Amino acid sequence: MNRLALAFALALCLPICAHADEASRRAKVEELLALLHVDRTSTQLINNLLQQTTEITARKSGGTMTQATQAALSDFQKKLVAVLEPEVGWKAIEPEYVKQYADAFTDEELDAILAYYKSPAGTAFLTKLPGIDKQINEAVHTRVVALQPKVNQMLTEFENTVTPASAPPLTLKSLPPASATTPAPAPTPAAPAKGPQQ
Repeated sequence: MNRLALAFALALCLPICAHADEASRRAKVEELLALLHVDRTSTQLINNLLQQTTEITARKSGGTMTQATQAALSDFQKKLVAVLEPEVGWKAIEPEYVKQYADAFTDEELDAILAYYKSPAGTAFLTKLPGIDKQINEAVHTRVVALQPKVNQMLTEFENTVTPASAPPLTLKSLPPASATTPAPAPTPAAPAKGPQQ
């Protein structure tokens, strides 16, 4: 009878332990996301869209916006943020990040990853990475700009083989800004980790 009571008591404890493990993993994931500044992803996305609306408006205004146009743009951007924030703002997408990271990593792996990012090497990596990314993006952007005439020539030659002469020409006009960056994936920690694909 005592064995049966003990087994029953253990069975009751299992869901509580599982819930505690899940809460612990979630807390570790939230700490990791904060260290990685993953929230900047959504902020950058929204800022990039706002920048694009500013550039488009400036182009359509001939490069100089009147006060009325600037006021209209500001009003539009506020409305745009109000639409975007609930869907792609950090508060909206954080639960998905937490779920994916919690599903991908064990508690032990999260402990090792957190230990790395809190170490001097991990801190240096996180501090220096944005500057490295910026330099790389600018270098790649410079190369793309240099290739633009060649690519446009190739597009023209291709266009001549598949479209009538009266069609508008194909050109490579839209280039990503050199400053556009995305969060880099975490380096492989000392402890083995499965690692999410980003």
